[in-house]
Amino acid sequence: MEDRLKGYPEQTSVLRVLFTLPAFRNAVHGPTSSSMLVGQIAALAMTSIALALRFYLDPLLPPGFPYLTFFPTVVITGFVWGIFPAITASVLSGLASWYWFIEPSGSFALNGPAATALVFYVFVVATDIGLLFLALRALGAQVRSHEALTTALELQKLVSQEVDHRLKNLMATINGLISMLQKHASTPKELGDQLRQRIDALSHSIALLRGAVEGERISLRKAIESALEPLGLTESDRLAIKGPDLTISPNGLIPLNLILHELGTNSVKHGAFSNQSGRLSLSWDVVTREDDRSMLSFVWVERAGPDVSPPERTGFGTELLDRMSRSLGGSCEFDFDGEGLTARLSMQSLHVLEGDSA
Repeated sequence: MEDRLKGYPEQTSVLRVLFTLPAFRNAVHGPTSSSMLVGQIAALAMTSIALALRFYLDPLLPPGFPYLTFFPTVVITGFVWGIFPAITASVLSGLASWYWFIEPSGSFALNGPAATALVFYVFVVATDIGLLFLALRALGAQVRSHEALTTALELQKLVSQEVDHRLKNLMATINGLISMLQKHASTPKELGDQLRQRIDALSHSIALLRGAVEGERISLRKAIESALEPLGLTESDRLAIKGPDLTISPNGLIPLNLILHELGTNSVKHGAFSNQSGRLSLSWDVVTREDDRSMLSFVWVERAGPDVSPPERTGFGTELLDRMSRSLGGSCEFDFDGEGLTARLSMQSLHVLEGDSA
């Protein structure tokens, strides 16, 4: 409740006192069964006190004041315990005053004067309870509205911080790409072409990243298909994708996109998709290592493509895959056999998977 009151600095002390009363707490949160029971007991106790006080004052009062102690009882009961206890107190008080203090006393006889007195009583307590109901309802609506606004502002702040964090990560990734490309590109044009390709690949992960930041669940399969789709690999029946249904985290989207784009580009230029008969299989799973670390493992297998052989030097693609895998707590291995390329990559689940998937 303290958090609810922070938006009312000039009224905090007053509201803090009011919210110690069950009527005001119930107006915001709604009544509970225990608060309802306590309220009804309080209504009975308050009516009993009012009745005893009325009997005590009866010798001191002139005729015509049957409700003197009962009107305040109804108002106090409603203000402290809520509307339903106030209704109970008003009914009990009306019956008590009718029986003992409206002539003829000691009975529920209904004559003209008694009916007039009762109508007056009902009008007054109904007005009191109605006004109290409207006041409590308005207060509850105001507090709930303030709470909703506070929650929305906190969410906006959180999203802004998250976007800022993701943008910094993205800029760091681009900066790293430029540094690596400078070592491997022989001309400015080659540097520009390769950088443009990688930035295009990054752009396809931005839409998924935006959805992840906003709370959308992004499956690992969807992220994989998004990375391979610009290369035309997902449109072919020569691609087989297999793995459990996992949820990728925002932190894992961009590195995974770059890794898959690099492998896919190599396949289109030099591997299985550089001819009409090659096939590609991509599978993944979560495994637990001997040190109890959970690892996301990928196996990229190309078959029926051109003959492959180990590269004579470490190129940009190999360095990128190795660096990205190590930055995610894993590793990458390449097997260049006569049938085609087999790449095995691993990364810690906590770096790339969301929540229960990790």
